[in-house]
Order: sequence, then C-alpha cells, then structure tokens
Amino acid sequence: MPKDFKKHFTKDLGKAITKGRKETAKTIVRSLTEQGPWWTGTFGENWIVSKNLVQANKKRKPDFPHYLIPDPTARQIKNPRVPNVTLNQDLFVGNRAEYAGFAINAPGQTRPDLKGNPVTYAQHGRQHALTARGPNWYNIYTKGGFINKDIAMAFKKVGFK
Repeated sequence: MPKDFKKHFTKDLGKAITKGRKETAKTIVRSLTEQGPWWTGTFGENWIVSKNLVQANKKRKPDFPHYLIPDPTARQIKNPRVPNVTLNQDLFVGNRAEYAGFAINAPGQTRPDLKGNPVTYAQHGRQHALTARGPNWYNIYTKGGFINKDIAMAFKKVGFK
C-alpha cells in the first residue's frame, strides 16, 4: 500500500462519513416533511437538524381555536440547514411544533377535538382526512425500512457505493 494512503485514510474516511451524515440528515428532514401531515405548514416546516435535542415548543401559525380546522396550505419543501459537526458530535433530527408528539401519533399525546375533548392523532384521523399513509405514517417511515433507504441514498449521493 502506498504510504500516502495509510497516512490519510482515517482522516479521509472520517470526512467522508461526516459528509454522508450531513446529507442523511437533509434527506430525512425532506422525507419527513413530504410524508407527514400538512395543514398550516407549522408542523412540516419545523423539522430541523440540530446539535442538541430538539424542543417542541413552537405554536401553530396561525394558532386556531381547537374547534376550527384551517384549510390546508400548499406544501413547501425547503432545503434544511445542517450544522457543521465533527465525526464525534451528535446530530439530531426533530420537530419544533408544540404538537409534534400528537402529529407522529406518539403514545399518550393528545390535542383537543372540535368539542374540546382530548384525542390522539389516530382518533382525530377517524373524524378527518389525514395523510394518505394514515396516522401511523411516522412509524411506517422510521420502522418500515424507508429511513434506511434514505440513509443508503444519502451516502451514495456523497460517493459511497
């Protein structure tokens, strides 16, 4: 093996993996935005990549009373900003909308229905049209192999085979 290869291999591999992680985070955010529910855009536009755990504290804009369901707005997929990190630093993908747990149908997460009663996203879906994938869209993406396809696609995009 050439000396230069041995000398630079670890550093070059680290750079390539870091580049792949960054592209993976962008790809995942775009997929979650495309796959998830979209009404006012607050939930879809609040998928982000961060160096820290993402806090769900952004209110829906405009914030409608629980008894109104706003007309859906046009879905807009933006190129997410990904912070620069080293190989040893974590990257987190999360949603800042205060009702993110509800929108991914997380256990125990509820919102008021039209009458003000707490309902899960699945219960809400029985009353109103949801995404084509239904209330379990997030589990289908994360546990159904689609996230793995996005990871593979992102690493291929940056040069991995």
